[in-house]
Amino acid sequence: MKKLLFLGMLILPILLSAISVTASTNLTTLSLTDRLEYSIKITAEERIDISEPAPPKIENFSFVNMNSSSRTSTTIQNFKSHTEHVRSYTYYYIPLRTGESIIPSQEIRIGNKTYKTQEIKLRIVDSGSSGSSQSAPPISPGFDFDDPNLPWSANRMTGNTTILAFPQRQEVYKGQPTIISYYLYTDQMVRSFNLEDERDFPGYGKSNYEQPNTLNYETVTHQGKRFQRALIKRLMLLPNDTGEMQVPTLRGTARIYELGYRNTIVSSEPAWLNVLPLPTDGMPESFSGAVGSFEISDNVSADQVSLGEAITYSIRIAGTGNFNQFSHPELPANNAQVSSPMVVDRLNAGIEGTRTLYYTIIPSEKGTYTLGPVTFNWFDPEQEKYCSFQSEPRQIEVKGANVLGYFSGLLDKDNPQTLRPMISRDTYPDHVNIIYTFWYWLLVVIILGATAFSGYLAWHKAKARNNPEDFARMMADKALKKYLAEASLAVKNLSEDFYSLAEKGLMKYLRDKYGFPNRYSTAEILEHLRDKDVPETTMQETKDFIEICERQRFSPDKKKSSEIMEDYQKLRHIVNLYSKKGKKR
Repeated sequence: MKKLLFLGMLILPILLSAISVTASTNLTTLSLTDRLEYSIKITAEERIDISEPAPPKIENFSFVNMNSSSRTSTTIQNFKSHTEHVRSYTYYYIPLRTGESIIPSQEIRIGNKTYKTQEIKLRIVDSGSSGSSQSAPPISPGFDFDDPNLPWSANRMTGNTTILAFPQRQEVYKGQPTIISYYLYTDQMVRSFNLEDERDFPGYGKSNYEQPNTLNYETVTHQGKRFQRALIKRLMLLPNDTGEMQVPTLRGTARIYELGYRNTIVSSEPAWLNVLPLPTDGMPESFSGAVGSFEISDNVSADQVSLGEAITYSIRIAGTGNFNQFSHPELPANNAQVSSPMVVDRLNAGIEGTRTLYYTIIPSEKGTYTLGPVTFNWFDPEQEKYCSFQSEPRQIEVKGANVLGYFSGLLDKDNPQTLRPMISRDTYPDHVNIIYTFWYWLLVVIILGATAFSGYLAWHKAKARNNPEDFARMMADKALKKYLAEASLAVKNLSEDFYSLAEKGLMKYLRDKYGFPNRYSTAEILEHLRDKDVPETTMQETKDFIEICERQRFSPDKKKSSEIMEDYQKLRHIVNLYSKKGKKR
């Protein structure tokens, strides 16, 4: 019963999220002047993800266009919400001749299930015999269905798709930023466009200015014909040479529908700019290459400071221009130390926005410090002349300060101060980074090795304390590998040498474990085991095994392989008993 309930819970969401697929037409009896709309509607309670169904082939009709739509609606009834997802596909056809036709059943695959639509019978009659005056709405906004220049007219099945580049202006000055807009022009059904390549030419720098994610069409007239156009990309170019300059060309793949989908390579047509040199008449001596339309302002943080405190002077440059192609104004360093400016940009594509320069000034003498004037020059292409900004001189009073004055404001986050004026040096000592020295890495290796060894010892002790049986077996295995490797090999080969090798290895193991001298014989080792608190049962088993080994060495009879394996297991058992005693004493 529980299994049936569980199975029912699994199947219930599938049953609840039922999917319906229906097909319909706007007319079933048409004249040669009517338009057929064939619609497929898919309704589900869950989101559906399907590929666009192919338009059916209908005898006596010509397919011209299609569109799709989707909507989601939610209703609340009895405090329960119900969501419905609807996906619709509408296909437009024009009748070619009178007669009867059938729209075949369509197979729509959603997930792992296939749905079929019903067949629909159609009848095409002469225009005078049509019993319906209903006409179809326009195919899509911006297109006139009867326009002879469009590809879906009855006598034409081809069209034109291209990319055109439109410079913001045809003539620019060297260093003047300009925007190039690339549009996709088409009179076909371009469902998508994939930009694949940009080809550059000499004479400019560039950056991306805008790139839409979708094709947003608008209706335009080009060379006397109506087209749909969509923006593909906008590039910002900064000319760094004069003369004729070709703008970049784009190449991509357009997915076009004409009685089926096909991919077409589309490239932009060449476009050129005429780059003029900057005029030499009226060029200021301090001109640093700024070209654009700018507004300049400046500010100083304080008009009174103590000796050793810092002044922040800022210059704000706002507008449109080649921000990345001119140098910054220099402040005169009279009786003060002036830092290089800290640059804060809020720019779009590096050509429009604001740039703020922050200078740190530390006066070196008390009295009156004069800041400025600061000059910035640029060429304005709109006015076709050079412009200049010159700040007003600022008088800043610098007071003397005692030792405590050097520490004033250190904890003030909004007005940080310096401990003392910067000290200039002719030379600075070389400091070698310690991580590049041999002794640093040797110390690292020693520390890591000691850490690993300490970890091993700690693990060893923890295992002996927490699980003595496993620890004893582990130690016995180590002893067998170290002292009784030859005896173990003899057992595998079923050799009679096992007994002499086993006695020799066992005695060596006991000498090392309990610190017996090498001169001790087997009998002396067995006798001195009493002093090591070895249990009597363990000593007796050891003596019995030694006697077996001695008898077998002088016995003319050979033991069977099963007997040798049995004696080897006795040896393992004895070593395991001694391993439980812990470390050697």
